[in-house]
Amino acid sequence: MKISIRNHQSCFLIFLFLPLYLLSCKKEEQKTASKPVSTEIKKDSLISQKNKLDNFNIFEIYTMENGSNYNIFISLSDIYTDSLAIPPEIITNQKNLSFDQLKHFELPATYREKLLKGTKLKENDTLYLYNYKSNILEKFSVKKLKAVAHLSLYTSEGEDISEYDYMIGFQLNKTENEEIAMEKANFALAYFGKQNPFNQKPLKSIHWKKVSADQFPLKTQHKSLKAGNIYEYKTENLQYFLQDLMRETEVVERKLMVLKNGKHIFEKDYTLGEGSAFTSLNSVESNEYNDYQWTGNLFKGKPPVIFGFISQSFGCPSIAFLDQKHPEIYTNCDNRH
Repeated sequence: MKISIRNHQSCFLIFLFLPLYLLSCKKEEQKTASKPVSTEIKKDSLISQKNKLDNFNIFEIYTMENGSNYNIFISLSDIYTDSLAIPPEIITNQKNLSFDQLKHFELPATYREKLLKGTKLKENDTLYLYNYKSNILEKFSVKKLKAVAHLSLYTSEGEDISEYDYMIGFQLNKTENEEIAMEKANFALAYFGKQNPFNQKPLKSIHWKKVSADQFPLKTQHKSLKAGNIYEYKTENLQYFLQDLMRETEVVERKLMVLKNGKHIFEKDYTLGEGSAFTSLNSVESNEYNDYQWTGNLFKGKPPVIFGFISQSFGCPSIAFLDQKHPEIYTNCDNRH
């Protein structure tokens, strides 16, 4: 029996394209089946991105003495770790330079470019200085700032210096008198970027008052510490409680609890580490400034914050969000102690 060439060609074409058709169907099934998984990953990614603050850098401000006035300086050395951040001849030729020449100098153009590249900043970015006490926001174009190197405050004249002894960052062109400079340094934070992250609503200085022990919303049981004084502060729909935990007559821990409309939303234990100390409590303990603990809506799109309970000698202060889903952030203070 003969098979016609036409029929033979048809069969050949069917067998030729059948695997491609089946593969196409298989891919279509996989594509359809993967849609819900892709959507779920995207949802989780958005949640993670909302709470992720790893690259959200907030800086503290230094005041550097300049004759009878002070320079306003922001060190970027916490995020800029280039070992060649300054011209090498500064170190190799230090014996032939005066301490004033070594103490502070503007970076050459090539080292300014290295600073920008190393910190991922652009000349058209903006420096935002926000005073949370007076609710004053100042803006400065990065291209108009001086890129400078400052010897750290712990470097003395006559000592051998290295690259590590320098704080690298940006300085405002205008000097300030001591009072204004100290006000900026004590109650202001800095941010570099394209958009202002600050809410521009003044924070509230927490004015504590002592209350009876039975008002603390949680019964504290501690193996080695006993409960001490209880303090309270109210603002709008939030209620703050702070409890001293004692070892004999010394406060060694403090527990903070925050309620919103009577519902517990946040708690944090403040403990002391090496070189740290509790700051004085506003309104109830004698102190020089009476403005250590602050709370309010500091950042756009973020929960309210609270900070100012611990003074650090070997680290930088933290800012806690009144929401357990948001990790606290540490300011960049370039602590060389």
